[in-house]
Amino acid sequence: MDWPGFDQATRAGTLPHLAALRRRGVAGWLSGVADNSGLAPWVSIVTGYEPEYHGVWRTMEEWPGGVRPTTRASWRVAPLWARLEAAGVATGGVGWPVSRPGAAWAGVHVDPDFAAPTGRTPMEWALPLHCAPPEAREALRPRRVHPSQISVAMLRPLVPDLASIDQSRDANLPGLAVGLAQTASMQAAAVWLMGGVAEDDASPSPEAMFVHHASLGLARAAFDGRGEDAFAEVVPGAWRLLDGLIGRLADLAGPDALVLVVSPGWRNSPGVVLAAGPPVAADSDFRGASLLSIAPSVLGHFGLQDAALPCPALPFIRTEAKAAPAPAPVLERPARADARLVHALRKHGYRPPRRPPPAWRATGAAELARLVLTRNPELAAQLAEQALRLDPSNVLALRSRVRALVALEQPDALAELGDRLLLVAPDRGWGALAHGAHHVLRREIRLAQPWLTKAEADPEVETLLTVAAVWIAASRHGAAERVFRAVHERDPDNVSAEIGLALCQGMRRDFLGAEAALNRALKRDPTRPAIHLQLAQILARSGRKAEAADVAQVALRLGASPEMAAAAAAGRLGD
Repeated sequence: MDWPGFDQATRAGTLPHLAALRRRGVAGWLSGVADNSGLAPWVSIVTGYEPEYHGVWRTMEEWPGGVRPTTRASWRVAPLWARLEAAGVATGGVGWPVSRPGAAWAGVHVDPDFAAPTGRTPMEWALPLHCAPPEAREALRPRRVHPSQISVAMLRPLVPDLASIDQSRDANLPGLAVGLAQTASMQAAAVWLMGGVAEDDASPSPEAMFVHHASLGLARAAFDGRGEDAFAEVVPGAWRLLDGLIGRLADLAGPDALVLVVSPGWRNSPGVVLAAGPPVAADSDFRGASLLSIAPSVLGHFGLQDAALPCPALPFIRTEAKAAPAPAPVLERPARADARLVHALRKHGYRPPRRPPPAWRATGAAELARLVLTRNPELAAQLAEQALRLDPSNVLALRSRVRALVALEQPDALAELGDRLLLVAPDRGWGALAHGAHHVLRREIRLAQPWLTKAEADPEVETLLTVAAVWIAASRHGAAERVFRAVHERDPDNVSAEIGLALCQGMRRDFLGAEAALNRALKRDPTRPAIHLQLAQILARSGRKAEAADVAQVALRLGASPEMAAAAAAGRLGD
């Protein structure tokens, strides 16, 4: 879920269950996610730490058998359910990303493999051995839904015009059936865990439940922006489906429970946090929070605290006055190869599985560098350098190091990085961008111009935004505005392009145009201090000092420094 979509839909009444929770609670945006399409934010939600600390950002991990889908063995920080179990709080979980094997956690946890269909029919569908605790397997097995059991009536709310689709040519309907079956299986497991079944069922009763539904994200990834009439209702239908799933679980939790609905966001839009129930105090001033605030909030609700967590708890969730220190159980170490077994295999002519090559490890370090780039360019530069030692031609590492050095205003290595990018990716603008930034940071603007002009031909929005930022550093605001407009034409919802356009318009004293661009940006992403700072600057330069001061205060609450907020309120931000 993204905040703009959630906010509009709950106010309009198209998501009745979420709207009802919102009316008896508090909702706002959730920020602090560099890539909300991956695994990292879901692990951050339940640990309270960024990926460089909790250790999970890749879909695959190394182990003695080579590589495999990422498991709990990659976690370097214990999740909330492990900490609560260690404190004596019974927990349950269903479908949380990177929770496999579910049977390995204390409590009753069902990992995503539970719902993944591996047989052509329900009779041929084996239940993965470690997807749930042994004592829960027999109760959970019949609650799974196989894709072959999804009927036309079940698909029709998502695809009303089924008859117009040629199923011999279109594979979307089988994909929708698989997604619906997995969603139904996960919901059935959650309902059983929460006790919403027959009274004679010996289901457990956890005090804390962690349920993850992927249906909306999968639908949006497949169908957002496709513009096909036959599938136009898939994404709206997925929103309604998720609303119903959450409503059912909230009813099972009961009126006295604390219900937290959390999403890291969608693409460039911030996420959602919704809290409801008696533990939630009214807070009309709340606008949003960091993703890392969820973990301390849950701990605080159960009378626990951890002063080492980097973010405070959500201010509107009531906690006990005297909180006990939260346990921090040690997680299992990654598995090591059995030396005697390896020796015996070698003795009989068998070779152990190959370890992943250095290039695989380099890509992992480069991916982490990209995740931390905007909030810690120095760490990003170090990670990218580490990746390049493993694989000198890794394109993602080269690009991440270039962007980090540009942010740090360190030109010395940029020319050499540019040469390497021109060699490994001659048809892209990345090498030209590195050379142009090198000359700009050395104040050699005339030498930078042809390089930056060449970099403008790159088709990637992220590259063009960096090119525009370098043009601004070169005090070529007209060229920067040209590039920002090109980005806006390709991606009309791009918030960074709106901020850049506003900056350029403000430089040529088009205050009305700049204010309009910033207001459009705020509708899509109210989490960025830079937008509020720029708006305060524009308002101050337009003579609206009181409004500028109010907006600067918002920027201050979002993390802007007092010096920048004061400068923006006075209209001298760039002086």
